[in-house]
Amino acid sequence: HDHSQDQILVAICRRSGMLEIYDLLDIKRSPNDVSPIWQSRGCSHGASVLAHCNQDIAVRLPQTHKVEAAEIRIFVTGPSLSLGGENDADKDAWMLRSLCILVNTSLGDLHLYSGCKRSSNLNLEFTRIPLGNVSRPSEEAGRHLTKLRRKRIASERLSTMFRTNRLHRFCAISGEDGLFAATERPLWFVSERGTPTVVSHKSRHVAPAGGRPVPVSGFSAAMPTRFQNASCGFLTLHERIGRIGSQRLTLYSGLYDVFSPHGVLPGGGICVQKVPLGVTVRHIEFIDDASVSTSNRPIYVMLISREIEADQSYLNDDGLSPEERQRIKDEKEAARIKKQVEADLGGFDIEQEWVEEIEREDCFEVDRNLGFAPPIPQRKYEVWLVDASSQFSVLDKYELDDFEHGTALKSLFLTNVVEDSDETPEKSLFVSVGTSFIDQDGEDLASKGRVLLFQVKKPKKTGVDRRQAPLHLNLKSEKEITVGPVTSLSSLKSEDTYRVVVGAGAEVTVEQWGSGKLTQVGFYHAHMQVQEIVLFKTFFLLSDAYDSLHFLVWRESDKSLTLLAKDYEPTQVFAAGLISRGGAMAFVCHDDRQNLKFFQYAPADAEARGGNKLVCRADIHIGSQTTALQSHWCQSSLLFNSCTMPSTLAALKQQDALFGRLEDDQRFAVSFGTTDGSVGSIISLSEPVFWRLTALQSVMSNALESNCALSHRAWRLFRRSTSRGGCRSNDRKKGTIDGDLVMKFVDLALYEQEDLASSIGTTVGLLMDNLLEMQCASSII
Repeated sequence: HDHSQDQILVAICRRSGMLEIYDLLDIKRSPNDVSPIWQSRGCSHGASVLAHCNQDIAVRLPQTHKVEAAEIRIFVTGPSLSLGGENDADKDAWMLRSLCILVNTSLGDLHLYSGCKRSSNLNLEFTRIPLGNVSRPSEEAGRHLTKLRRKRIASERLSTMFRTNRLHRFCAISGEDGLFAATERPLWFVSERGTPTVVSHKSRHVAPAGGRPVPVSGFSAAMPTRFQNASCGFLTLHERIGRIGSQRLTLYSGLYDVFSPHGVLPGGGICVQKVPLGVTVRHIEFIDDASVSTSNRPIYVMLISREIEADQSYLNDDGLSPEERQRIKDEKEAARIKKQVEADLGGFDIEQEWVEEIEREDCFEVDRNLGFAPPIPQRKYEVWLVDASSQFSVLDKYELDDFEHGTALKSLFLTNVVEDSDETPEKSLFVSVGTSFIDQDGEDLASKGRVLLFQVKKPKKTGVDRRQAPLHLNLKSEKEITVGPVTSLSSLKSEDTYRVVVGAGAEVTVEQWGSGKLTQVGFYHAHMQVQEIVLFKTFFLLSDAYDSLHFLVWRESDKSLTLLAKDYEPTQVFAAGLISRGGAMAFVCHDDRQNLKFFQYAPADAEARGGNKLVCRADIHIGSQTTALQSHWCQSSLLFNSCTMPSTLAALKQQDALFGRLEDDQRFAVSFGTTDGSVGSIISLSEPVFWRLTALQSVMSNALESNCALSHRAWRLFRRSTSRGGCRSNDRKKGTIDGDLVMKFVDLALYEQEDLASSIGTTVGLLMDNLLEMQCASSII
């Protein structure tokens, strides 16, 4: 490529928000009288479009904020180009590359613009890309810094006007170009199928936020020549736990797991790695045992199904002659007539038991003149033990029986209880699998199931490194369940005794491990079908497939399950979960109408009917279907930059012994994935934040344009069910904040943010801080 024809441009963003681009040759010719070749207003104010304009065009400016661009960077996102740049791969890569401008304002906001040319005038325009990401410093980090200075842990140095560059361009990191923003919460600006997007950067053993302005103080995409195996990698220098100011240098070999074909960037600051297995994964569980699974070698167990074609060639020829087949058919017909005559003379109906006597050969026969019996598709279930450190390679597998379906999987501890023994019982880690049998002729007979208990074993050879030793599944016990298919498995801990809770059919049984087998010690009879059981201490949240939620408690004294309250509305439950904040807890229910309902156990409430009914507190329509609600701990903005949460949390508690006592620091949320490929979180908010965001949600639904002029409020209203009369009352509780809507506030222009904030009587900074804490709490990684 001939670089002699390249044009060097200089971009300047003035304090007024005017972005000007000059040609370097024009500056050299007449430095005192030079005109920009392109200029636009509103660069540091979050304008939606940066287009070429004249100086005299008036634009609206913020009224209460004095903001300017602290740093700007022009860069390209997309696949890297080779040195020659003339092959076919580079020509295709040009279609996925985008010219972008990133503006870091004095308030800490990040505005990303992507360039394009309009066909009308062929002028270059930059359109703002909505990120839905709050990048300014948090108020909690400022309060934490004040505490550190009061304790003389952090210095009292005054901030100077000089600051280092935080926006770093990079080229050819794992074959991609982009930008790394070393801000308060570091971000990668990369391309996903030609569209710029962001990915959060988290470091190992990073110090809690607040001690230093930014966690990552150094970045370099140029690797030393001695690291030949990491030529496409990068270096970072971040603040580590320990004394304030101590740093850690980390070398990365690249981002191959983030970019295609290995990774997918769905947005929201996360990346997803694709692992093709060739089967359908029904359940997956992490083996939480230090002797088996480590951070360098995480071990998972999977319940998978694969499609096979069953051979039916044995139906083509039974080895009989036509005369023999006719004779057998006549004998069966005579026996059937005789039995029917005896039934008529005896006065009873023989048709009641016809299902059990039906035979396959009476249904059809193979006409060899037309063709042979074709293979039929069947589903085979297996239990896999996989190693995540080596692309989820299969270490061992266990194949279930024919016509046996895997329905539940759980990794749990069980206590080996020995009766009439004074020894302290030991606990062991088991992999429990719940199954159901379906007869080969269909579901005419009642289904049964099994509970299988596996242990992950290592070989006892002394010459093999036990950390890298091969693992295998060892079947320890199996128990047949006759009341129905096993649909749920959970672990119950009561008085240092671990038991397994089995949901099968309409029965909930508590099984105890001892003498190499499971023994039932307690039970509860549900109404229809046990869908899922969620445990919290000794409390049970039982979701019935057709009869909503039941709240139970386990009493160790008499080993009984007692119903405390239930929801009396006939709801088809798809998933259930628990959310909490401080000492308050709520139950989340997802139904067949794609709604979410929130219940509380409040015996003193008038709606509880004396404590027998779960009180509905809120509801919302999410418009997607899910089958699982998984709980996770809500992160604080002080811990958001860490990928090793225990070490950073321990360092934070050493700096501030009172951390964790507030209710906002004791929150558990639920996350879920939907059938259309989206991921969401449900978190609880404090009352002041809830009412502030409720007011913001109300004004935004009126002020912002909606898609196709549809009502956003109507979309989120609870959808009533018509099944069984739809006996739910007409009133809707609402009481839920739509995070997708309020997070659009982050991507508005600054003057629009001021208008919305003033209309509800608050400030932009307070709203942004509330949205930041909501963003950190909803993060599941």
